[in-house]
Amino acid sequence: MADQELAFDICAEDRVPVLLHRVDQLWRQLMDSELAHHGLSQAKWRTLAILSLYPDGLIQSELAEELGIEGPSLVAMIDRLSRDEWVERVQCGSDRRCKIIRLSDRALPLIDEIRESAEKLYGRTFAELDVPGVSIPDIERYFIALRDRLYENLPEKKRQQRRRNLARAAAED
Repeated sequence: MADQELAFDICAEDRVPVLLHRVDQLWRQLMDSELAHHGLSQAKWRTLAILSLYPDGLIQSELAEELGIEGPSLVAMIDRLSRDEWVERVQCGSDRRCKIIRLSDRALPLIDEIRESAEKLYGRTFAELDVPGVSIPDIERYFIALRDRLYENLPEKKRQQRRRNLARAAAED
């Protein structure tokens, strides 16, 4: 068995799963340095960026789902963002047990700055990237197709939540 070469090694540095993870880590580290002057951690700016996609806000469980973390892990983050007046908790009209988390008016200029920082980083990174025969739009189309395929492979409950969030975001545009 040891003599057989594995067709796929998820731990290999040059395989797609590890590369995706590494690129994501590096992107976040670069964004952290771009936004350090605001005192924003990765967790904070990512939370704000996701909330910016949902002007009416998300309930905590939906936000946790979008961030890929457990709901209880999000509580302290929301507390800090609320204390710093970046987000607000609003009573959900249909379920008194739920609070809707949404950006505060104070956060809107910061969202513009997060977008500007991401655009600068994107431009710096991709402007210098030259892979013959591969365009940035091709790469983006590939990752959109990959993302959609991965969502299709999630359990039904997670797919339903994602569809609800996408529908809500589309309705808010």
